[in-house]
This record gives sequence, C-alpha cells and structure tokens, in this order.
Amino acid sequence: MKKIFTLLVISFFLSTPLFSQIEDRFGALNEKNVIEYTQPFATTLGTAMNSNGYYTANIPKLFGFQIGFRGMLILIPDDQTTFTPTLQNGYTSNKTTATIYGDKGSAYAGPDGYIVTPPGINITSIPVVYPQIGASFLGIEVLLRYLPEIPLGENDKLSMFGIGVSYSISQYIPLLPVDIAAQIMYNTFTVTNLIDVSNIAFNAHASKTFGVFTPYFGLQYESTSVDLEYDITADPNSGDPAIRSGGKKTVTIDGDNNFRATLGASLQLAIIVLNADVSLSSQTVLSGGLTFSF
Repeated sequence: MKKIFTLLVISFFLSTPLFSQIEDRFGALNEKNVIEYTQPFATTLGTAMNSNGYYTANIPKLFGFQIGFRGMLILIPDDQTTFTPTLQNGYTSNKTTATIYGDKGSAYAGPDGYIVTPPGINITSIPVVYPQIGASFLGIEVLLRYLPEIPLGENDKLSMFGIGVSYSISQYIPLLPVDIAAQIMYNTFTVTNLIDVSNIAFNAHASKTFGVFTPYFGLQYESTSVDLEYDITADPNSGDPAIRSGGKKTVTIDGDNNFRATLGASLQLAIIVLNADVSLSSQTVLSGGLTFSF
C-alpha cells in the first residue's frame, strides 16, 4: 500500500517522496482523529481540481478547440497544520498535534497509558500539474481532464476524470462592455482500496479583452468529499481502544472548500495562450496555464 500512495502522489501532484510514509501515519489514528488529520489534504485535492477552469469569459460563437496544461501552487495556511485531537475519558487535550501538513506529533498521558498521534510531513505548499482539453461551439464550452486507469499492483488502479461546461451569458446582452459566462465543473480522482475523491464547483466569471491581453475575475462555490480507506495498526499498549483493536476503517472527509474569488489575466500570442491568476479560499492558489488554442 505504501507504494500505491507514493505512485498516487507522483501521478497527480508530481511531488516529492515526502508523502510515501503518510499511509502508515493514518494507521496511528482513530476514525475521528484521522478526519481532522487528513482534512487539509482533502481540501488540497478539492482546491486543485476546482482550479484553473477558465482564463476568459469570451466563448467562441463558432467552433473552437484548445489543449494545454494547468499548473498551480497551493499554499497551506498555519491554522491547517495543527488540530486538537479527540481523546478518551480521563485524557486532556492540553496541546495540539500535527495535521498531515504539520510538524511534530504529540503524546497524551491518561489512565490507560499513552495516546500517541503521528507527525505530519512539515510542508507549506503543494505543486499540482494536470492536462486539460476543451472544445466550444455556439457559446458553449466543454472541458475535459482525464487520466486513464493505471494498474497499481494486482488489484488496485489509479484514475482521474473531470468535466466542465461553460455557457456564454453575454451573448444575450447586446453592447455589454464585458464578457460573462457561467460554469459547472465535476471532478473525480480514485485509487482503489485507498481514496475516492469527488468535487463539484459552480462559478460565474467575467473578462475584458484589450488586444492580446485579457484580465478576468470570477466567484465560485465548490465542495469536496473524500472517502478514505485505511488500516489501523493495532497497538496493545495504546490508551485508545480503537488503536488497541486495530482493523480496516473507512471515513468520509469533507474538504474545507466553499467559496473562492479568482483574479487573473491571460496573454494570447497567435495560437499560444499564457494565463496566471490567484484564487483566495481556505487555501490560497497561485495558478498558471499554457494553452494551444485553435
């Protein structure tokens, strides 16, 4: 399983092997605490997949096609690096412990022995890269993000699928000085026997083109749900009865993904479009894109 999670991160985040030990750390937490420990990561998954869905609100009235890559840097705020764990009767949560992104774990003394929580990986930002293609016709644009099933071992597979639909609103408002569009996006990301992520986002965005330069702005509502399946590593000396007994667990984690505001600009040079933006939400996102637009 450790290999699976490492490949997950390499395939999706193109990140470092820092994540290779995360699954083992899940096994030191009961169901309530693993939700708190993992929620910032669930938020990152949602933040990544709900980002960079547009760089203009000007949707071609005739046919258009684009293919490109989306990259972003997701910044982890300090308040998502620690949490206060839920402990058994007789124990006091007199100090916080690390989330998945934090530094040091903690130990809590009580009548049944120590309850120990694991450390995090001590990072403050996550890079993300994925491909995206799109096609437009009569004021409607469809975006597709896709990663085919990749076998991981004998029974496990990794896959990603995302679709977005944008619709031009400004085409119905003559002489409007800006372009306005509405968009809905749905994304999934799965590693069998480990993690199943689903995201949905609704936004409205506007842009104004000045020659080759197009500033844009958007407001978005979004949500993220992550199903995590993990094994608690049985420890007969733990003060937590759930850790003493061990066993396979499945929990649902809601990411802290609600509203975001995005401000950015794109530059079109012949068929090449470069864009950059910043999104303000529970995790700030610095995004960029390279698109070939036809």
